[in-house]
Amino acid sequence: MQTKMFLRSLALLTCLHTSALLGAESCEAEANWKASDAEQHFVVLAGRTGVFYERSGPTFVMLIRAVGDEVDFGAFGIHADVNGHPAFGAVPASEYEAFLSEPAARNQEKSSAVMLRLEVSGPQYERVLRVLRTWERRVAERALLYPDFALDNILLVRQATEELNRCRQALVPYELDWGLDDAISEHHIALRIPFEYFKELKLRNVARHVQDAAMPAQLRMARLTAQRDAKASATEEE
Repeated sequence: MQTKMFLRSLALLTCLHTSALLGAESCEAEANWKASDAEQHFVVLAGRTGVFYERSGPTFVMLIRAVGDEVDFGAFGIHADVNGHPAFGAVPASEYEAFLSEPAARNQEKSSAVMLRLEVSGPQYERVLRVLRTWERRVAERALLYPDFALDNILLVRQATEELNRCRQALVPYELDWGLDDAISEHHIALRIPFEYFKELKLRNVARHVQDAAMPAQLRMARLTAQRDAKASATEEE
């Protein structure tokens, strides 16, 4: 089995997905899209706390595409750099591989990790992919929209979820808009907002979450391979 990790280079993304992206905005294309067992698409909203100095942590959007024996997966958002500090960009495999399976079950109010995994249509997947590609280009060109990249990450996750609902309601939304009814942005620092946003979306869309047992077999194999490699790496470091 060959596993590809995209979102590492803009050239690779363009090579893999340009033709599909041309029609990704069309709601007609989404309405006419037919699901296939041979190709499945997933969007994962993932994050955890207690990593950075103010108790926030990595929060990012991950995409998974399973076709035949191949799995493409990668993520973009805030992650920890080599010094353990927040960084914004393509998320290293070592960070997002922890979310190839569900976090250990805990009391949801106290959990240090959250993951909402949604199976989506091909057009939905391509629209979210284009959002991530746009932010990848901004990082490469040093053309982020805000001096504080925590604000860029908030915009990224909001854009990604809005694209899921562009043509139909794929998930029950939460209005992350700094308005009077937006308690998340009112009561949390910028680095923490995406985690709380994902947690609220998980509560509102728990029935839409795809559990591990329902994921493609090739992805489960990729997860086991990643776990084995991580253990081998830890043993070598010891």
